[in-house]
Amino acid sequence: MSNIIIFFLTFYILLISVIGYGILFQNLCFGTIKDMRDQKVIYTGFYGLFLITLISLITSLFISHNFIHNILLHLVGILSFIFLKVKNKKNYLKIIFLISLFTLSALLISKTHDDFSYYHFTFTKYLTEQKVIFGMGIIGHGYKLLSSLFFLNSTFYLPFIEYFSFHFSLLFFLIFFNFFLLKEIVSKSTNEVIKFLYIFALAFFNLSFNRIAEFGTDKAGQLLIVILVIKIFQHTCFDNNKLKINNILFLVPLLSLCISLKTYFLTYAILGSTIILLDLKLIKSLKTIFYSRSFFIFSFSLFIYFCHHFISTGCIISPLSFTCFGDNLDWAIISKSYKSLSIWLEQWAKAGAGPNFRIENPLEYIQNFNWISNWIKMYFIVKILDQLGILISVFIVIFLLFKNFKLKNEVLLFNKKILFFYTIILVIFFIWFSKHPQLRYGGYSIVFLTLSIPIALIFQKMKNQNFFEKRFKYLVLLIIIIFNSKNINRINKEFNRTDLYKFDNFPFFALPQKKFISEKKPSGLTINKINGHCWNTPSPCTQGLTSKINVKKINGYYFLYK
Repeated sequence: MSNIIIFFLTFYILLISVIGYGILFQNLCFGTIKDMRDQKVIYTGFYGLFLITLISLITSLFISHNFIHNILLHLVGILSFIFLKVKNKKNYLKIIFLISLFTLSALLISKTHDDFSYYHFTFTKYLTEQKVIFGMGIIGHGYKLLSSLFFLNSTFYLPFIEYFSFHFSLLFFLIFFNFFLLKEIVSKSTNEVIKFLYIFALAFFNLSFNRIAEFGTDKAGQLLIVILVIKIFQHTCFDNNKLKINNILFLVPLLSLCISLKTYFLTYAILGSTIILLDLKLIKSLKTIFYSRSFFIFSFSLFIYFCHHFISTGCIISPLSFTCFGDNLDWAIISKSYKSLSIWLEQWAKAGAGPNFRIENPLEYIQNFNWISNWIKMYFIVKILDQLGILISVFIVIFLLFKNFKLKNEVLLFNKKILFFYTIILVIFFIWFSKHPQLRYGGYSIVFLTLSIPIALIFQKMKNQNFFEKRFKYLVLLIIIIFNSKNINRINKEFNRTDLYKFDNFPFFALPQKKFISEKKPSGLTINKINGHCWNTPSPCTQGLTSKINVKKINGYYFLYK
């Protein structure tokens, strides 16, 4: 019983801290929030996650994220929530609490994400024990592909609960995602096309992302990208009033957070920047954007994030080999190694490799769509077809639930702005499909957007607001029932497990103790070697008992090299 109390108490303390940081960030960046009923509070939770992440990226350069660091960090967040004066704070918290209550079953996990024991847990644990170490990329694959999620999660290392809160942030993303959607859906000012996109997103992502153990580092970013794309779609194609710069500036910190979660979202940023061509006023306001606090924070946060890339690997943007300086630094990864890694990642994404197999001649396999037949058999039928089934079911249920739909008299898809916007979506879809066609690599978001936008454009408007609100309540209830039924069924099965991932300390996930060999270097750093995944092994940990790693210490920082 004490574990359960600690588990949920810590969860809600951290949730309040995140919200407190969100309010603080909005006050500093966009002006004081006077009322939590203000529409811009839809971003508050995400802003809190962003600010904590930014702080963690900065502080890890100098100190480890131990108990003292994290207690002080979240104390500031809690005090910000308590003392920053905002009207209707209690009502906001009540809604967040209800959303969390209906999604809390997803947090009770046994088996974690497949990469959790491989490097997610190891990297996060490393940040709680050490300040940054140069050249960590040479000791393991996970240190070559950085995600800011690890830095965020490391700040949740607290007394009593310790490592068992490392996955809390994933549910925070889902809670704030749901709050954002619900707030926008019930708003009378939301365009009907956009409202349907939000309804589709609410149903699809809660039914697909119902298990936190499957989030990894990918799905949180995909939730953000869906919000960003739909919002930009709304502002550029459906705003009858002149485009307000603030509408764009509100989104900029979220884009930064998204890119730092998974670097491949840079594709959206680069191609999405062409959207400015849709609005002359926005082009003329670029100076205002570049000189804004929002853009400064965006630039600064990505600078710090890519500094960590360089510290860990010698590359500014890993795994892009042309950004690497490893050939000139003895502690960094050489460019040739990253070229091989890029091929391996593409091979894996195209179903040419797995835990127990690997296609011969990978270069030949990944080129000219040679991979397509195998990918269809090994991945599309097994994984994507299932998700397409969920999405199509969402379309059908919503159509039947609000059954006064008819085709629009005018086909909005042929509107020039909308057509241009959708073309960009198709370009991103093609890049995803041709390079890394797995759902985890942005596939959920781009497949959803590609199919949902045309469907939303042809739906007819509702009879009236009362009709909509009544039917929408039924939809929300259905989502809650399915979401929790799937998780309750999963938890029931997991209690009967007998393997490595069996619950042995409910509600905490299984944390096996692994045997390892310690090798203390003359510099003072101890390298721990293990056969298999590191799990709870002290940092730095390398997977391989025969690994030879040298260490030197310069100006208080350790440098690893082979």
